[in-house]
Amino acid sequence: MNIIVAKIIRVSSVFILSSAAALVYASPYDDAILAFENQDYNTALTLSMPLANAQDSDAMTLVGRIYDEGFNQSAKAVPWFRKAAELGNAQAQLELAELYEAGEAVPKDMDMAIKWYEKAAAQEHDEAQLALAMHYLEDLDEPKEALILLEKSAKQGNARAQYQIGLLYLGEPDIPADKLKAWHYFSLAADSLPEAAQARDILQLEMSKTELAQAAASLAQQKAPR
Repeated sequence: MNIIVAKIIRVSSVFILSSAAALVYASPYDDAILAFENQDYNTALTLSMPLANAQDSDAMTLVGRIYDEGFNQSAKAVPWFRKAAELGNAQAQLELAELYEAGEAVPKDMDMAIKWYEKAAAQEHDEAQLALAMHYLEDLDEPKEALILLEKSAKQGNARAQYQIGLLYLGEPDIPADKLKAWHYFSLAADSLPEAAQARDILQLEMSKTELAQAAASLAQQKAPR
């Protein structure tokens, strides 16, 4: 056999075996996540609890979500979210903030909610950035501050943030109206949010062919692979 061919076969065999081994192996946390996604909450809890007790913040957060979303026992979720949040887990910080904002299983406390939203947003958590932006927009009437956070969230693909930016560019105090930018962000969100698609379709009826061409070119450039 040709030496080069033999070498290729040998290398290929090693790659196939290593790939198969990687497919077979899954960590207990991965299995717990899969069980959670399949709504097998008892299995998810059984798998994640030992990891949570070993101070794994991701597992702690998952235990909290199992109690909160799976079993509708928010009071049992709070200690787990708090432990993981204090260890710096951004998802746990978001979950805890949402409970404080809603007053669910904890006293309603917007100051505490904002504290945890800010910590998660500082770690570039897109949902926390969105929540904090909506606080600036709706509670503090500071659209410029909201826009900064929305843009960060939108860059991570958050459709709700993209839609909100589109609304801001339709006309908001301190933010100049810009139909092209509004159309752009509505279009980014359109595949995920029906209301964004509807807003885009209504807006483009008011745009000239030149404006639509410019907006479409900008959108295509952003979506182009790099």
